[in-house]
Amino acid sequence: MGFFGSRAAIGVDTGSNTIKVIQLKRAGSRYELDKFATAPVYPSGERPDDPQAQRDAKIEALKRALVESKIKSKNAISAVSGDSVIVRYLQLPQMPENELKKALQWEAEEYIPFRLDEVNIDSMVLGPSADDENRADVLLVSAKKDLVADHLSIIKGAGLNPTLVDVDSFAFLNCYEQNYDIQADECVALVNMGAQITGISMFQNGIPRFSRDIPIGGDTITSAISSHMRCPYAEAETLKINQGASPPSESQVDTAQTFSGSLMDTIRGTVDEMTGGEGSEEDSSQVAARALDGVLVDLISEVQRSIEFFENQMRGVSVSRIILGGGTAMLINLKERFEQVHSLPTEVIDPLRKIQAPGSESARLDPIKHSLGVGIGLAIRGLAA
Repeated sequence: MGFFGSRAAIGVDTGSNTIKVIQLKRAGSRYELDKFATAPVYPSGERPDDPQAQRDAKIEALKRALVESKIKSKNAISAVSGDSVIVRYLQLPQMPENELKKALQWEAEEYIPFRLDEVNIDSMVLGPSADDENRADVLLVSAKKDLVADHLSIIKGAGLNPTLVDVDSFAFLNCYEQNYDIQADECVALVNMGAQITGISMFQNGIPRFSRDIPIGGDTITSAISSHMRCPYAEAETLKINQGASPPSESQVDTAQTFSGSLMDTIRGTVDEMTGGEGSEEDSSQVAARALDGVLVDLISEVQRSIEFFENQMRGVSVSRIILGGGTAMLINLKERFEQVHSLPTEVIDPLRKIQAPGSESARLDPIKHSLGVGIGLAIRGLAA
């Protein structure tokens, strides 16, 4: 599934902290990983405040990844995400496609919270509505033009030709669909946790039925630790990775209640009680854990609300399991915490489950493959275009 133009291309995931480039090749009916590379956007670990400096850092990281991967193709499929990307699922009367396009121009004004001249719009007919064969389920996607222009400046700045701009959540869905057997009537929640944004989508009977992005990700956790530990961002990132979330327990459920509402105020009050406002070496791990768990509770709660909203809208459809992905997916105890709160089987996606990769690359791939879902999905889209 892709939007805003198409041509066969490599997959380029312009993540907030890490750039990933993926080139697949066909092997009969299967795909093989041909070339890939990742590159940190901020090798020093510190992110500049200036947006232009951030953009330049992404361009340089993308150039490094292309050199390391030895990818020669210049055609790139990439993706955008965030609150400037709006995804809506509509029901419209069955009609010819040209009439549908016209009808969507009127419908878009109701569902898109931006001026229509500020956005790129695309759509896809998903099929007849389950409860009314005279109506069609339609996917409406819009992205603000300034977001797309900024994104394209990164792709072009690295010397690539942008042939399609997709949406992160749909690329992640493409990766899941390629690698997992889709069960009839099964509904899966896909949760792709990036550095700054977590994409949440519901996938039923091979069709996307719900999608939203929330502004919580791995960076949110790191920033909370950095703020309350009063330590550099890079040190907080190391703490996050090494320590992880608190293990699930009965007491953790109670803790979740205390972090609802004003999250940062709650964390700050807890830290002050524990440290007297100054912190100490002795309780630093506790301070980091409380900051991390506070953000994590907020994230899990947003996923819970999304699932509940979806199930209420779909009248009888229930999510049967959760698939986690993205750079934050391997956080210690994260999967277990999701299982505890949602009471659903939860697993971390394997983007290479049915995609053959060179055995010589296993040492490089194993620690990072959970973060390649979007890049793999885009590369799949590139071959299918």
